[in-house]
Amino acid sequence: MENSKIQWTDHTFNPWWGCSKISPGCKHCYAEKWADERFHLNVWGAGAERRVASETMWAKPTKWNATAAKAGKRARVFCASMADVFEDYKGPNQGEVQEARKRLMRIIEDTPHLDWLLLTKRPENAARMVPKSWGTKWPSNAWAGCTVEDREHAEARLPHLLSLPSLVQFVSYEPALEWVDFSPWI
Repeated sequence: MENSKIQWTDHTFNPWWGCSKISPGCKHCYAEKWADERFHLNVWGAGAERRVASETMWAKPTKWNATAAKAGKRARVFCASMADVFEDYKGPNQGEVQEARKRLMRIIEDTPHLDWLLLTKRPENAARMVPKSWGTKWPSNAWAGCTVEDREHAEARLPHLLSLPSLVQFVSYEPALEWVDFSPWI
């Protein structure tokens, strides 16, 4: 989506749609509701097929990058608002999703004027799902983010997030199901 209405980003990009629920924060997933009710897509759950983006969508980041370069102003891209980039998907089009993830990583590398916000509930998978060349230092425009909804998931996810060699790391505290003291991780 070009020119996102989300305050903290300029664009959203979904390499695919669909996900499976893994924690209490997924109970009332906006993305599932939107995919089901608005677009009538059956892309939720471990066995559901994911819907990979069209070629038209894949071309947009290159255009956004050119626009940002010309303007001399970086643009932010919220990546996978309708999926989880680091879901270890094993469904019917698993290979297609794996190729889409690889393609996404190449696009991130090829769009240096875009800051990619890679938000996940599965930070433990990130290190093995990015290119090996990202090993000890991710590209400066690849930001690692983690969703946290309660203390249990903060304790489980944040050590994995903090182990990622990204220049920027961030937390999305939503839905806030209980109070979380983030000071141990700051």
